[in-house]
Amino acid sequence: MHISASPDPAKILIIDDEIGPRESLRMLLKPSYQVHTAENVETGLQLLQEKHPDTIVMDIRMPGINGIDGLRKIREIDPHLSVIMFTGFGALETAQEALRLGANDYINKPFDAVQMREVIGRNVERTRLQRQSDATAHELQELNERLRNELAQKERLASLGQASAEFVHDLSNPLTIVWGYVQILAKKLEQSGDGNNGGGPNTGSSRELHIIEQNVRLCRELLTMWQSYGRVGAAKPKPVSVSGIVKDVGTSASSMASQSGVQLDCDIAEEECLILGDPTQLTRAVQNVVINAIQAASDKHGKVVVNCREKDLYADIQVRDTGYGIAEEEIEKIFEPYFTTKNAKNGTGLGLYITKKVMDDHHGSIDVQSTLGVGTTFTLRLPLHDK
Repeated sequence: MHISASPDPAKILIIDDEIGPRESLRMLLKPSYQVHTAENVETGLQLLQEKHPDTIVMDIRMPGINGIDGLRKIREIDPHLSVIMFTGFGALETAQEALRLGANDYINKPFDAVQMREVIGRNVERTRLQRQSDATAHELQELNERLRNELAQKERLASLGQASAEFVHDLSNPLTIVWGYVQILAKKLEQSGDGNNGGGPNTGSSRELHIIEQNVRLCRELLTMWQSYGRVGAAKPKPVSVSGIVKDVGTSASSMASQSGVQLDCDIAEEECLILGDPTQLTRAVQNVVINAIQAASDKHGKVVVNCREKDLYADIQVRDTGYGIAEEEIEKIFEPYFTTKNAKNGTGLGLYITKKVMDDHHGSIDVQSTLGVGTTFTLRLPLHDK
């Protein structure tokens, strides 16, 4: 079988201590192959690792390391490379031994040119098919591993979904009761305040109760949102004031910041920063980032600064903390589900994953800049609504 020259011709390595057969074989194969020659096994093994031939033709009887020992060494380096043994008269039994040791074929000296080309071509094709098969198997193994990891991730999320459904159901009733008692307490405080000469001790209580009421309402809205997942006809986006959401989140988080020894400063623009979206989802996203920042700054009794501004065609929310920062190799992972830099008791690794999803759903973006030992800044950008 004659193989014509190609842009990437196969490589043949000839190992023979006799220059006559070695050069004759080189001249025969040169038009069709890249041919490399070696006069001993040691040089041949070096060329094997440098040139990565597709087939080796090797004499059995050579001084020093003979062909049989050379075959063993070749198989240690490349178990699938085609090796053809070159035998002299009377070495047939040795050639058969070579086949048992892993040679793919053998040819007698003096060789027939047509037969040699045919044997070389067959073995080159064999090596290339074997290597292609190995490469494909490796790719399939990698793909299978990736699919297994994806499946494991989906199974975890599916388990979370089932747990969430049960959680939503179990939490709904006690929240309804709490909501009812909050409203009753609010009315009682309002009535007692009417005769309190302009607001005494109940003034602060009313403010705290308002925050409780606001966050219970948020819990109820989150429950409604979770219960509606998968149903046809999702709620349509509506104009939402980003400034109002950030202000409410800051107010709600102030008590947590104070108890954690963190100074929380909110600098919010007077303009509403209107966008089209879901207020519950957006509150959820902003709250995750602000609470994360407070937790990050709490160990250092540091500071959290929240800004909200209209910038170009976007509403920009910036949350900056003076915590310990995030390592560079971890920044790429912080939006993955279940990844957390917190202690296991303080974090599930879902907060930033949820925030990123909410921002994507609102055609916005979230960016993070962090320096270890200095702190972290999150920037949330949302496209403004054309009034």
